[in-house]
Amino acid sequence: MDQFSYAPLVDAIGKEMMKKDIPKVKVGDTVKANVAVVEGKGKTRTQKLEGTIIAEHGAGINKTVTFRRVFQGIGIELIMPLHSPALQGFEHVRTGRVRRAKLYFLRSRVGKAAKLKEVIVKRAAKVPKAAAPKAAAPEAAAPEVAPAASEAVPAEQKA
Repeated sequence: MDQFSYAPLVDAIGKEMMKKDIPKVKVGDTVKANVAVVEGKGKTRTQKLEGTIIAEHGAGINKTVTFRRVFQGIGIELIMPLHSPALQGFEHVRTGRVRRAKLYFLRSRVGKAAKLKEVIVKRAAKVPKAAAPKAAAPEAAAPEVAPAASEAVPAEQKA
């Protein structure tokens, strides 16, 4: 007897529904989430919420993130499906330095203790092409090297 599987059909529909323009966010990132809020009489508006991603779950169309923010001293957590139409996008604010996959310990912290240290990425300075020196002879490009300690001449012999 041949068994029918819905898995390929579900995967195909899921790929069509997935958003393509979601920025890469990971646990520890502080983001501004644009969430569609439905008000009375069918009116919708976009609300920007700033908070920290404290957990990720699932994969593909089922991927969700747990978003935490503190509003007027009260912690609020939202579990948001990334591919939901209610989530209109993320704006990356900063990246926090984390060593865990789940940041549930932030729930018990208050004030500055609940903040994560920021990851500072050092980038190499870009030299404009016009200002870049042209390749010169190898002798001209070699820097002058101070003599080694064994080659140094004592001050008595210099005079």
